[in-house]
Amino acid sequence: MLKAHRFALRLSRTPSILWIMLTLVIAFSLLTPEFATVSNLFNLARQGAVLAIISVGMTVVIASGGIDLSVGALVGLSGTVIAVTIQRGLSWPIAVLLGIATCSLCGLVSGLVVAKGSVYPFIVTFGMLFMAQSISLGITKGGSVHIDEESFAALGHDLLLGLPTPLWITAAVVTLVAFLVRRTVLGRYVYAIGNNATSAAWLGIDVDRYKTLVYLLSGTMAGVAGTVLASRVVTGNALIGQGCEFDAIAAVVIGGTSLAGGSGSLLGTVMGTIVITVLRNGLSLLGLPSEVMSAVTGGTIMLAVVLAQAILAGGTREG
Repeated sequence: MLKAHRFALRLSRTPSILWIMLTLVIAFSLLTPEFATVSNLFNLARQGAVLAIISVGMTVVIASGGIDLSVGALVGLSGTVIAVTIQRGLSWPIAVLLGIATCSLCGLVSGLVVAKGSVYPFIVTFGMLFMAQSISLGITKGGSVHIDEESFAALGHDLLLGLPTPLWITAAVVTLVAFLVRRTVLGRYVYAIGNNATSAAWLGIDVDRYKTLVYLLSGTMAGVAGTVLASRVVTGNALIGQGCEFDAIAAVVIGGTSLAGGSGSLLGTVMGTIVITVLRNGLSLLGLPSEVMSAVTGGTIMLAVVLAQAILAGGTREG
């Protein structure tokens, strides 16, 4: 009886996101035989890598009490910069560094305006979204630029130690950000600012500096994600990352991070990314019409967000 009670207690403490993820995996495995194949699992890893990398940066931004709507456009900007610089004769590693650095600069500008100008992050990053798209469209002349570089394409398609290379890139990014959040002052200060920026300033925290840093980090992550996506599609296109920002916000919130700021779970965000990726992949394999797939995806994400936030609010009240 005691063992049964302990088992039930453990089940009750299991994060809701884990149950959602397991339910989707089991359901799609039963509904379509192609889902659980090795080739599709590798495809899931490649598809989910871009969203996971963006979402990790978004987690830190939301934990600080902000939001970044520019990341989708920065994904496209990174790809277009890489495509054009490779086309003009630069080696692909240099092109990748330039693409990521461009996005980092955009993130830095957003952070400085948010911090020093005391402007709402929603407004600032929404403006940066249009600026980044405009730059990308100008670079590509409104079209797409093919990336004719096999070594660069290998980043998105090849295997490393038996696993897709984008999976290793994602693991490295998550590990790095987790280290910054857990092992440096960045995490403590970001959470303090997210809880109450005024109190954080009274405690001696340089609020403006750390607000700027979180947007710099988010822009950099978008640049890395854009690199991975561009290597998969071997194309630079201004609109290729459109909508990624909303999927990233959903992944963060489904993973248990409060939109009010002051908390954040990178592991939860990764699981939230898996939920969204599995959902889109599974519905696609079922061959549903695009409009039905969009409706089901939106409804499922909405329910998952409501459930995750309700559980988070309940836990906060109990504490």
